[in-house]
Amino acid sequence: VPPPAAARLLRPHAPVAADELAGVEVASVGVITLALPAEQVAAWEGSGFLVPPVDGRGIKASTFSSAKWGWLADEGDGTAYVRASVGRAGENATLQRDDADLVALAALEIAEAVGSGPLQVLDSHVQRWGGGLPQYAVGHVDRVERVRADVAGVRGLAVAGAAYDGVGIPAVIGSAHLAADVVLTHLRALEGRAGE
Repeated sequence: VPPPAAARLLRPHAPVAADELAGVEVASVGVITLALPAEQVAAWEGSGFLVPPVDGRGIKASTFSSAKWGWLADEGDGTAYVRASVGRAGENATLQRDDADLVALAALEIAEAVGSGPLQVLDSHVQRWGGGLPQYAVGHVDRVERVRADVAGVRGLAVAGAAYDGVGIPAVIGSAHLAADVVLTHLRALEGRAGE
């Protein structure tokens, strides 16, 4: 769960961790996935791009999913998938647009960025994540250490997710492995005591 919800859940059991997590700011994000003819994206270089806020664009990033993950290109059967994300900390107006507007915005700005003509969108999907993107302020690593230290006082409990060690999939998986190790160690200890 995002930091505000985690703070509410932890409050009765780990109040220091709850206070720390309540202080993590979050932003909302939307992900627009476009299905495009594979030949339209075949000449695009790289696996995507980031858009700095000073560019004044609606999208903040694009991932050429079919280029980034070979299995997706293999499964595409002539269709390529491209994602764009919208929503920045403190800026929610873009996320208030309807799905059709977001799809049009993503298609236009991706095409402009790669120097392409209009994109032929075969299909699309828009997913919004309200408050789902934690913002790492100066001192975040120390904050996470304090959260984990307080939670460690509750046997068998651990935290994992984007709020701790990074928002990317590998970072979230890494935090899940750390949390699973804590929980498994606790369960094995209980199992050992049950056999006594």
